[in-house]
Amino acid sequence: MNEKQKKECIDVLFELYPRFRKLMYEAFDKLEDDLTRTQQIILLVLDIEDNLSMSNLAYRICTSNEQATRAVTQLVDKGLVNRAQNKTNRRVVNISLTQKAKDHVAAAKKAVMLDTSSRFGTSRLSDEEYQQFYDAIRTAVRFVYKVEEKKYNF
Repeated sequence: MNEKQKKECIDVLFELYPRFRKLMYEAFDKLEDDLTRTQQIILLVLDIEDNLSMSNLAYRICTSNEQATRAVTQLVDKGLVNRAQNKTNRRVVNISLTQKAKDHVAAAKKAVMLDTSSRFGTSRLSDEEYQQFYDAIRTAVRFVYKVEEKKYNF
């Protein structure tokens, strides 16, 4: 791949980011849940990988431990996450979703599904195009994880 193509890849990522961000935020906004964007992101991250340490969670959402702690405290107060000491290292605090939060994230996903179904309805995309879209998204996610691994040596 030449430098021009590499630049175009980055340009596409920058083009997609605000669109996907808008899609996710609109889904949560429909729920009228009074959650901050940081709290929403925390729920999404924990839905993918539940039971993270506070520092790992802060790293995953690209914020400071202090900011993550404030957001998690508010989520605990709302009954959406649990905090527990790690059994092998008492200094580590693990964060996990409650059933209420899992239901909440499922509702947000359903809102996205309904919204995208109307936007990408069967009149617009064939089953083959849906499959191509799915394959492309899975490939993109795999590459993003691979880049993160290389950068941070997970």
